[in-house]
Amino acid sequence: MSGMLPWRRRVRQLCVLCAALLYCVQDIAAISDGEVPVFMEEPLSVVQKLGGSVTLRCSARPARTRISWILNGRELVAGVEGPEPEVQVQPGGLFIPALSNGTLGRYQCVASTSVGARASVPANVTAAKLRDFEPDDQQEIEVDEGNTAVIECHVPESQPQALVRYSVKQEWLETSKGNYLIMPSGNLQIANATLEDEGPYKCAAYNPITQEIKTSTSTDRLRVTNLKSSRSTSEAARIIYPPASRSMMVRKGHRLVLECVASGTPTPQVTWAKDGLELRPHNNTHFLLSNLLIDAVSEGDSGTYACHAHNGMGAPGTATVLYDVQVIEPPQVRVELLQQEPVWGDTVRFSCQVRGNPAPTVVWLHNAQPLSPSPRHRLSPQTLRVLNVQSQDDGVYQCMAENWVGGAQAAARLLTVPAAPSRQGRLPLIRPLSPDKVLREQPAPRPAGPGPSAPGSCSELPGRVSLAEAPVILSQPRTGTADYYELVWEPRHDGGAPVLEYVIKYRKAGDSLGEWTIKNISGFEHKLTLSKLQPASLYEVEMAARNCAGLGQPAMMTFRTGKGGTVERPKTPVAPSRLSPPEAPDRPTVTTASETSAYVTWIPRGNRGFPIQCFRVEYKKLRKDGGGGGSEWEVAEDNISPSRLSVQIKGLEKGTSYKFRVLAVNVLGASPPSAPSKAYTVMGSSQTNPRPVDGPYITYSEAINETTIILKWTYTPVNNTPIYGFYIYYRPTDSDNDSDYKRDVVEGDRYWHAITSLQPETAYDIKMQCFNEGGVSEFGNVVILETKARLNQKHTTPETSSHRPESGGPVPRPSDLPYLIVGVVVLGALVFIIVAFIPFCLWRAWAKQKQTSDMCFPAVAGPLSSCQYTMVPLQGMTLVGHCPLDSHVAPNRTVYAPKAEYTANGKNHPHCLPGLHLEDTDCEMECGTLLPQTLSNGHPRAFHYFNG
Repeated sequence: MSGMLPWRRRVRQLCVLCAALLYCVQDIAAISDGEVPVFMEEPLSVVQKLGGSVTLRCSARPARTRISWILNGRELVAGVEGPEPEVQVQPGGLFIPALSNGTLGRYQCVASTSVGARASVPANVTAAKLRDFEPDDQQEIEVDEGNTAVIECHVPESQPQALVRYSVKQEWLETSKGNYLIMPSGNLQIANATLEDEGPYKCAAYNPITQEIKTSTSTDRLRVTNLKSSRSTSEAARIIYPPASRSMMVRKGHRLVLECVASGTPTPQVTWAKDGLELRPHNNTHFLLSNLLIDAVSEGDSGTYACHAHNGMGAPGTATVLYDVQVIEPPQVRVELLQQEPVWGDTVRFSCQVRGNPAPTVVWLHNAQPLSPSPRHRLSPQTLRVLNVQSQDDGVYQCMAENWVGGAQAAARLLTVPAAPSRQGRLPLIRPLSPDKVLREQPAPRPAGPGPSAPGSCSELPGRVSLAEAPVILSQPRTGTADYYELVWEPRHDGGAPVLEYVIKYRKAGDSLGEWTIKNISGFEHKLTLSKLQPASLYEVEMAARNCAGLGQPAMMTFRTGKGGTVERPKTPVAPSRLSPPEAPDRPTVTTASETSAYVTWIPRGNRGFPIQCFRVEYKKLRKDGGGGGSEWEVAEDNISPSRLSVQIKGLEKGTSYKFRVLAVNVLGASPPSAPSKAYTVMGSSQTNPRPVDGPYITYSEAINETTIILKWTYTPVNNTPIYGFYIYYRPTDSDNDSDYKRDVVEGDRYWHAITSLQPETAYDIKMQCFNEGGVSEFGNVVILETKARLNQKHTTPETSSHRPESGGPVPRPSDLPYLIVGVVVLGALVFIIVAFIPFCLWRAWAKQKQTSDMCFPAVAGPLSSCQYTMVPLQGMTLVGHCPLDSHVAPNRTVYAPKAEYTANGKNHPHCLPGLHLEDTDCEMECGTLLPQTLSNGHPRAFHYFNG
């Protein structure tokens, strides 16, 4: 029995160890399951024919995340679909074996953990279709010989977009060929038309998914006029396509094709201009015949393009048509929780910053469930407030933004505690959970109420006390130090009460934003050292002043630590495309009709195959300070006949600014609204608004790449003076000439702007004014900010570089001095070794040459010339030596002939110097080594030359 006790003790210890190990595994799994879900792959929209199969993919981390699906707002449960067609939920995705009307709609993937749930951007599953051509009359098209003819094709509605084909001379033309060009619009251009091009033309539409082909109901006929036989008179230039000016929208990154076809005698010349400046081929701008092509458009390609045709004939001289081009892009979203360590009973606020064109619609979700306004939930597109939070309010909050170009979402987690911990004087903690979808700007948090750290009450102070203004940061945006930064500032207006403290927070910027480090500094201090920083890194800082009224508006800046380096630009994923007929009309224009009315004019776009039944015009009032908020959109005029493209809006208020937008309506419903018009102010009286007094205040600035800086500002009007927009002035900091300032203009409904086309790694002075019809305001604060270095720029450290810097290059910074000294020492050592090695090489060459001379010449012989060698290629690099020769060689030896021919019978002997026998030594050749090589194919061996 005594022998059994140790064995039982070991078994008991082993069981305890296994139980502890199992507990640790379960604890690790629980921690992993407690993470906020993050999507690795979201489902994309699909267009498929009925009966075809569809696969939607979705994956998320952590690994234990539970995936479910929502169809049109209803959760899909396996085996509980009832009479609807089968939808198979599989690991990693969803599979529809046969698409039907019951499985069409909006699908969302929901990722859930113990923390909460998160929904993906909706993916539309749409049935492919191709409508019939609308009835149309036959067109007779006449063109002068040698000019370009245009055959228009009114392509019917198709999902996806139909491919256009043309019947030309009894043959179907699917792609451009010869002088026949099929344009992206579906039109056929016939360049340099001749009499041979006369005849009938018919267009057809092909759907690549359903593989259907629909043919137009009419046939157009082209007639080419022979100038020699018809007339000899001249004809002024005219533009035959497009027949009138029009507006176009193009997605960012896509190709833009602007068509312009002119006619006249003699053949007119066509030129293009953008915003009044002539365009020439360069980079991504090309010309195809008289058409303009721009590859991969960017925001800077928005504007007004003019096509001018002229041939020197006629009174007008030049025919012109205009294109108003607007670059659109899918939304980009960033969401933040502007509350640190919320406790039960607090009011928390989420901020959602959305960017996109056209303006996206925003929906708030809590654990993947849409939120609606309620007494505890206050919603707006930019802000979500949750009042009197409790434990049931914990979870994941999402901001979902969509426009007809695409969609995006971002999320933040809310975790409340039952008791309020000590949180003296801290700024809100921001924890964005989707850094891959970050919009590179931050809003200024609104002033908070009186904090618990305020020792006194403002009621004890005379006069009205307000929040302290944001301090002015004086530190430069770049420091030579690698691990610390001296932050220096000066106070502004304290609001009527002494500044109790400054609250400063900073963190490293980049692809993955870290948590804020928060410091509380006495109100008497105006300097702080930020330590333990990483070299060659970009940091962002926010600081605010606190008085008895609470925490004021923060000042923001970014800086870069020393030792060079670059920060990669965040990559913004391209959101899936959206299809929603009918198309929105172009941006309307507004002109004055009377003192209290205005004319609104617009141009419709595609009707997706269904005729437009009517138009609807909406308007909204703008704030008196010129901002983009104000009232909601209201209907100004409804049921406008489709034949009318202009309407008079009456009953407008004098001195009020309005914006207008237009919607097209057909049997499928209303289109998305058009882009809002420019702000229109109803003057109504001779009184002119006074010029604004104070300028805007820049609250945030950041260089997002080597050529672009983003600004954000605030503006407080004086005496409710309305403004129409802002002027942004910028120039390099090292310039003292005011004429170097460049100016960007921003309309008054926006409070952020991106300055582009800047120089890399250059500091800029930036200042702003606001304006109205009365004039411009004073300048606001001045911001100094430096752009980033080029991503492909490689910095060579002194340790590895042996090249001296070119004149005019960057001046070494003080922090680089130790590396420069080490580089000079290493370089000097290398030079010394090389200099010492040269005499040794010369001595070695002389010694070998002397040895060869001793071997090749008898002692009694007179001085002879040194050996000469010639390289001759023979299955390798072969050498033949030419020396003073002697025929005294022992017979029947294996030798090599002068031409490197292999002989075994003693014929064709090699010739060596007198007195030198082959069995005693070999002939040695200077400047290299002659090695016999045996070829693998059995051929005679050759000598290969190897440099010493």
